[in-house]
Amino acid sequence: MGGKLMLAVVPLLWAALGGVAHAATGSAPHDSGDDLGTVVLLVVVIGVAYVLAHNVVERLQRRFLVVTGVEYLLLGFLLGPAFPAIHALDDVTGLLPIIALAAGWVGLLRGTDFDFTSLQKLDPATWRVVFLHHLLPAVTVGFGSYYFFTETGWVIVSPRDAMLSSAALACFAATDSSEPFDLLARRYQISGRLAPLLRNGTRLGDIGVILAFGLIFCVFHENAPEAQDYSPSLWAWVTVLLGAALGFLFSLFLVGDESDNSRFLALVGIIAFASGGAYFLELSPLAVNLSMGFVLVNFARGGQLLHTTLVSTERPMALVLLVFAGALWERTELVPTLLGLGGFLVARTGAKWLASAIAGWGTSLRKDLFRGLLAHGNVTLAMAVSFRLVYDGEAAKIAYSVVLGSVILNGLMAPRLLRGLLVDEGEIQRELKDSDSRTSFEVTTR
Repeated sequence: MGGKLMLAVVPLLWAALGGVAHAATGSAPHDSGDDLGTVVLLVVVIGVAYVLAHNVVERLQRRFLVVTGVEYLLLGFLLGPAFPAIHALDDVTGLLPIIALAAGWVGLLRGTDFDFTSLQKLDPATWRVVFLHHLLPAVTVGFGSYYFFTETGWVIVSPRDAMLSSAALACFAATDSSEPFDLLARRYQISGRLAPLLRNGTRLGDIGVILAFGLIFCVFHENAPEAQDYSPSLWAWVTVLLGAALGFLFSLFLVGDESDNSRFLALVGIIAFASGGAYFLELSPLAVNLSMGFVLVNFARGGQLLHTTLVSTERPMALVLLVFAGALWERTELVPTLLGLGGFLVARTGAKWLASAIAGWGTSLRKDLFRGLLAHGNVTLAMAVSFRLVYDGEAAKIAYSVVLGSVILNGLMAPRLLRGLLVDEGEIQRELKDSDSRTSFEVTTR
């Protein structure tokens, strides 16, 4: 349902909000015919990708236990400016509303994860895992990246650009993904305490990371020429209050008994409006939609139904992010990029290992939980794409290349490492057959 509706909504969204892109960037309007042709091509490409995701890629992922989405990154690369043969996505300015919708969708989904009813049912150990496994990787990678950009001499950047890119890499390092858990749950019968604990921890932890990432846009705010400068604290308040105000406003129009199609279309309008406003103000669309999602799920009628609709349509939005993530990639110096990627992987993995050891100290938790918390997910991609659209420079490009490399490599390894962890814990019971229903793990995760 979500994929078909999305294909119908994309051209309408482009037509309605195309001006947002030009207003946000201050650029002159482009040829509308060229933009529309690009949108039509993009709709066709995403439609084919969506069909392949359900009929081919899904089976391959379940069979070989990989969640990278590298095929869609490659597709975006082939359509982008780095591959000159096609020139389909050389200029994404006219497509900003579509990117804003996909990024905002992720933010709103994570915001609806933070509902009071579900939080009361969480395993108390979840908060210990969330705090340590997000804080330590962020701190380690953040300081390590700053040293790499300022002291090694491999990249010549200003202190401001070094701080900006290091802060972004810190946020990228802190993110986790629940996709390996969902992938294993489609192949195995899983029961026990550990899998739900870690899965819930990955999703809740992303909430704090999105807020921290939103602060980057506040501290390093890109003002328009001759615009008045405001303090980072003011921009932070604007980010939170804008999302909350829109959440209360839209909650008045949700009656809670809409059909799935009506709810989906309402969400498209809500997210497009909030994300367009965020991009216009040069703020993080993820943080604005996160704040709005928190209000909607807790105060709007049918808040849980909104969450269900967001979950069911997350996959096509993820495909959009993957395609644009590939299209936005630009070539960087090979040696500094590889050194940055290697350092990022080592620092992040080492910090997560240390976090697992500390979390398990004096408790019944295992000391190797990091084996299930290495993957990146849609939050990482949404943050990376948002970052790349707003910030430029050699350090930002290297940071972007590093996170895409980490997404691919960890996506190849993470599901198998998680399976090994759950096997050691005795939580994988058997491999599911095609005739089996949903696993007990999927039923009890929320």
